[in-house]
Amino acid sequence: MYLPVKEGRTDLVGLFVEMFGLVMPEKVAEAVVKRDVKMIFDPTTKELKQVVMPFMSRSEVMTLSVDQGWVTRATVEDVKLLPGVHREMFRLEGGDWVSREIVQHVQAGRAKFVINSGDVVWWGNQGRSVADSPYWKRVNDTMLKLLPAPDSEMRAAGLEGRWFMSVGNHEVWGDPKIEGTLDAVPYLKNFGVTPERLIYKFDFRDVRFIFLWSGKYDYRSPSLWDGDRPKYAEQMVQLQQWLDDAKAKGLKKAFITFHYPVFCRAGLGPIPEPDNPHKTIAAYAKDLELVVFNGHVHTTEMYDVDGVKYLVLGGGGAEQDPILPGRTSIKVPSNYPPDLYWKGKPPQEEYNYVLVDVAPVEKTKFNLTRYRPGSAEPFASEALFS
Repeated sequence: MYLPVKEGRTDLVGLFVEMFGLVMPEKVAEAVVKRDVKMIFDPTTKELKQVVMPFMSRSEVMTLSVDQGWVTRATVEDVKLLPGVHREMFRLEGGDWVSREIVQHVQAGRAKFVINSGDVVWWGNQGRSVADSPYWKRVNDTMLKLLPAPDSEMRAAGLEGRWFMSVGNHEVWGDPKIEGTLDAVPYLKNFGVTPERLIYKFDFRDVRFIFLWSGKYDYRSPSLWDGDRPKYAEQMVQLQQWLDDAKAKGLKKAFITFHYPVFCRAGLGPIPEPDNPHKTIAAYAKDLELVVFNGHVHTTEMYDVDGVKYLVLGGGGAEQDPILPGRTSIKVPSNYPPDLYWKGKPPQEEYNYVLVDVAPVEKTKFNLTRYRPGSAEPFASEALFS
């Protein structure tokens, strides 16, 4: 979050009320902010330097460090489960590292373009364009404007940029018409993306890429697929049409990206039934190599289910809340698919990205590069699904 606030400004409480309003009723949020949020300012500059506030449960207290408006660090203490232990769950440097690495790969020709599964910005309540939103300006400065222009092969395929995203719940928070998204990534309009239709597809090198919209956010069911542009049933019909068309054209691979996770063992959990798209997707696994990219839950998980590979890639730069007590794992059925990344071990604070190597007649390869701040070996790479 971006909080360029000096002592004495009256709008800071309003910002926090809106933020807490994501997970609780507005009247409750206002009372919680006034009672429990404490702000500490630099005595000389009067700038906000630290915020101490409640987190996701009644016993959790979060401390935010702020530098020049940006939250740079977040720790959480569970005063009931682990009193006195402050768990580091966010460092701004992690996302900065991911951005730098990805940009360098594309600049060097190692990667053609970038795919993101949503929640690129915090919200639209502080601006809805690259010019007036600190969030979209940061995305533009650290990623978008540093990527090279598309080459002739990409332009021939109708790709006028090197960065493609599915819309997450944060993109519509305070910006229901996705003005920020369409301002920062205007070429999405070429694929038919409008404020009323948030799904699209394209083909590149005989591979189909599909982007869906899983919805905004309901704190009562935080991974519920409530996408309404179009609704779930309509999206499944469109997905089937796009996959049928890919088969008819002789395409052998399809990558499907949307925000909420199909399978997940931590944090906010997976998309609940009956609006979980796994059965619809898996029905095509005998004819297509299928890979699904998800986000939303701020950790990394991977699954191979019924011939479909699923990657939850929530380590791009946000806070790593599943590392906290009570959220490292959630209750799932005994026959639930295993997470092939953490393999039963507790998730760690980790920032990462995945390089995907795609060749027409070869098995797709995935290589994850990670950064774990403060660990003995902070940087590492590993092949996935190998």
